[in-house]
Amino acid sequence: LSTPQDRVNQDLDDVLAWVSKQSNLDASKLAIMGFCYGGGKAIRYTTQRQPHAATVVCYGSPLTDVEELSKLQKPVCGVFGRNDAQFSTSLLTTFQESLTEANVEQDIKIYEGVGHAFWADMDQVRSGAQPQADAYSQVTGFLERNLLS
Repeated sequence: LSTPQDRVNQDLDDVLAWVSKQSNLDASKLAIMGFCYGGGKAIRYTTQRQPHAATVVCYGSPLTDVEELSKLQKPVCGVFGRNDAQFSTSLLTTFQESLTEANVEQDIKIYEGVGHAFWADMDQVRSGAQPQADAYSQVTGFLERNLLS
């Protein structure tokens, strides 16, 4: 959990350079998604290097700097638990307000009764566990709207 953002950015740049060389992939339809630590890194990567990519943050560290968020050209999806000890409700509200102020389309949901990392695996989704199945539908719907249209 100590990888500097610059290193993450370079690693993701390298992956996207490879993707852009694949004839069977459309590198113009891009989303960056991360869970926990990776969620915070994902939104920082899109603001710093790939503002034309959609972003999915699953209980990752929110970014509240309006100037940074205003660089984003694509929507942001966020999945959070109301009882997350790492990110207070007030921080998550500030995140939503900052996205609004930056004119970034958003699909942010704070799920009641759960904390950090509440969506642990696909077995939860397959069994219909809540709110995991709802979070899965939120994310997949967001990706379909932003990548397949």
